[in-house]
Amino acid sequence: MATRKVLFEDSNVSMEDVFKTDTTVADIRAGAVINGKIVGITPEFVIVDMSGKSEGRIGLREFDIEPAVGETVEALVRSYDSETGLVHLSKRELEARRGWEIVKEAFEKNVPVNALVKRSLRDGYMVNVEGVFMFMPHTQVGLLGPRERGGKKVHIIGQTYLVKIQELNDRRKTGVVSRKVFQDEQNATVWKEIGNKIRIGDIVKGTVTKHMNSGVFILVDGIEGFMHWTNFTWERKADAVKHKLEVGQEVEVRVLEIEPENHRLSLGLKQLTEDPWSTVLTRFKVGDRVPGQVSFVATYGAFVELGEGLEGLLHVTEMSWTRKVNHANEFLKVGQEVETKIIGINKEDKRISLGLRQLHANPWDTIRNEVKIGETMKGKIRGLTNTGIFVAITDSIDGLIRKEDIGWLEPAPDPKKTYKVGDEIEFKVIGIDSEARKVECSIRHTLPNPYKKLRDKYPRGTVIEGVVSGVVDFGIFIKFDEGYEGLAHISTMEKEQATNFKKTFAKGQAVKAVIKSIDPENRKISFSLKDVGYALEKIEMRQYLEKENSSKAETTSPFANLKTFVS
Repeated sequence: MATRKVLFEDSNVSMEDVFKTDTTVADIRAGAVINGKIVGITPEFVIVDMSGKSEGRIGLREFDIEPAVGETVEALVRSYDSETGLVHLSKRELEARRGWEIVKEAFEKNVPVNALVKRSLRDGYMVNVEGVFMFMPHTQVGLLGPRERGGKKVHIIGQTYLVKIQELNDRRKTGVVSRKVFQDEQNATVWKEIGNKIRIGDIVKGTVTKHMNSGVFILVDGIEGFMHWTNFTWERKADAVKHKLEVGQEVEVRVLEIEPENHRLSLGLKQLTEDPWSTVLTRFKVGDRVPGQVSFVATYGAFVELGEGLEGLLHVTEMSWTRKVNHANEFLKVGQEVETKIIGINKEDKRISLGLRQLHANPWDTIRNEVKIGETMKGKIRGLTNTGIFVAITDSIDGLIRKEDIGWLEPAPDPKKTYKVGDEIEFKVIGIDSEARKVECSIRHTLPNPYKKLRDKYPRGTVIEGVVSGVVDFGIFIKFDEGYEGLAHISTMEKEQATNFKKTFAKGQAVKAVIKSIDPENRKISFSLKDVGYALEKIEMRQYLEKENSSKAETTSPFANLKTFVS
């Protein structure tokens, strides 16, 4: 506290007179109420003349407004110091005692009282009610002015508000007050009378008090109504309009709902104009080509403004006859002018379906006239994935060469490591599905099938020697003859082998097997393990018979003894 000079404006009062002991104060008792005149002010105390009997002092901090010499003050005697002759007074304690009686009466009669906000606490505010310090929680502050909503309420310090007393503590002489309860009671009264002022369908004026994510609050005739963002405009997006309504701005709206029992007042701005969907069928029809502007793009499609609050949805599946569109921004950008065709109108659900591809002929309708199954073509690679190649069939249609159809040998090569976009390749068309919009192509069908030569080389029943290239749940894969691979199913194994074949066979192990079949088109080779012994016996028998037949042929020949005869 700043240092203050002692002030004495009464020329008959001296410093000595102020602090001198007067025996007449003996009759002054603690708890008595005195009236006195301020005769001096020090940095800490206010000196009070007690009608010539003595002087008392009051702490300067007990005054909300800085006092002045010559003013009259009423205070409570707290104590008398006989040694110093000083009388200790308290203005605040007197106010608190009197105020407590007022507070108790207000609480009992449930009437509002004025509360001066003194300081901010962690959970609320300390307020002064008739000299009694009481607590007002943050949750009980209630609604403030329109520009104060949602902000920190430190600015209310020093303000006086009407409040209702909620609790009293007689022992500690304090309590809890609520401004919100007082406001709610006032609102309840206003809500009872609202039906006499406004009705559903009325056009009223109000003031914007707060923005929310879902809309704005508007004060109408002392009642806060709410306008949801869907009631701002007939257009799908209301964000731009919503931000044009500033807090404190006066606006004209239409009353949509009144529910006094729920304290609900619903308002609308778009209802001031005619719903454009009511006349949509007179303005548009299916098949119309319409200009518009893209207002929103998403994964599933784009919204196009058609004017006067109407929008249509252009779905990604209606953008191209030939391309798979993953996101609408591959074709359109927000703000872009675009012409589309109306392919559907649903007035009840307020939906207009638009098409972009319908402005052009469907190339899939004539694909079979341009391309034949079995035809060998040349085309440039337009796209590569891990699973295949997209190659140009026509200007607008691509064919797919699956990874498995790149070559005959397995495993199939990685398209991205073998080719690059722009390469020209030769391929054969092996399938056309106009409804599914697919053209299947193959490179391997333009090449000689090595499995046919392999089948000629290894007919059914041939015993081969190979190496185990893989062990799976249903059998083992065997590789032989420079990279060809086939399967020996568990059902083709000896009983002893099949019982625990995963331990019997290991990758890299040499093994003999019998060719069961070779399917050139499907590139499948089947082996049998349990037929190896039988096949080898047949081979030995055939070799033996061939040898026997050869011997007999030499013996029965008329020239068999020619050598002996000659010699």
